[in-house]
Amino acid sequence: MKPLNKGMGLVLAGLLLLPGVGMPRTAQASAPAASARAALSPRMQKIGRIIQAAGPAQVYFTNLSTNQSLYRGSETMTAASMIKVFILAKAYEDIQNGSLSRNETFTLTPDNVVGGAGVLQGRGYGSKVSLQEALELMITESDNTAANLLIDRLGMDRINAYMQRHGYTHSVLRRKMMDTEAMAAGRENLTSTRDIALLFKRLYQGKCVSPAQDREMLAIYKRQTDNDSIPGDLPRGTVVAHKTGEVNDLRHDGGIVYTPNGDYVLVIFTRNYTPYETMADLSEKIYQAVVE
Repeated sequence: MKPLNKGMGLVLAGLLLLPGVGMPRTAQASAPAASARAALSPRMQKIGRIIQAAGPAQVYFTNLSTNQSLYRGSETMTAASMIKVFILAKAYEDIQNGSLSRNETFTLTPDNVVGGAGVLQGRGYGSKVSLQEALELMITESDNTAANLLIDRLGMDRINAYMQRHGYTHSVLRRKMMDTEAMAAGRENLTSTRDIALLFKRLYQGKCVSPAQDREMLAIYKRQTDNDSIPGDLPRGTVVAHKTGEVNDLRHDGGIVYTPNGDYVLVIFTRNYTPYETMADLSEKIYQAVVE
């Protein structure tokens, strides 16, 4: 697993342009580079400037109308609960191919209930949890017990194979949620803004699992209850399908923002206890650049 290039980048027509830093060999010719930069609309150029000024945050933006993407930094980072987006996608793939039944249920026991985020930890042992409720709670409440139930059912190796097979090559599931022994040993789950952005773009396009399954997953993401970051300062009523993640000093958020002037993917990864207000302000600036 290798880190992605750092810096400000434009992915356009298969070329990766990195103004101000080293370019890969496929983009070093001045003519292709100039041509691709010229293809940026004034709006995308403005969004690029906003992202470039985002301090130490890693930011990935994709215009879902043009498929142009801008990013500032996209190295592999500790995923926190962002890893749950891949667990959800794998579950829906298994539902699609018939290896996972919507009628399945889980039973809560002392061995599978964990702390941290989520409501399932407050239910009594012996309580039944439907598959659909586990999927929903893992995303909308970031429920750690729900995530672990699904990891046990799907298989950690199969989830990792899914990520690699579908090109989420900077993402890996190394431990279950709230596994303090693994955390103390430095065994963390990993992902990148690029992988998260790619998954949400595919969901939007109906190319993640299937159009029907992707619509169902997006409906879950739209019911997210943690809305202090990307949606925090957006106009009332703005629809955002997203997932948040937080562990130690890391605060992440990523998903799709729906606007009257075109929809986009935005992923923000931060360190050092970045205030939610700072992430919300960055999101609002990008939103205004899109709709103006």
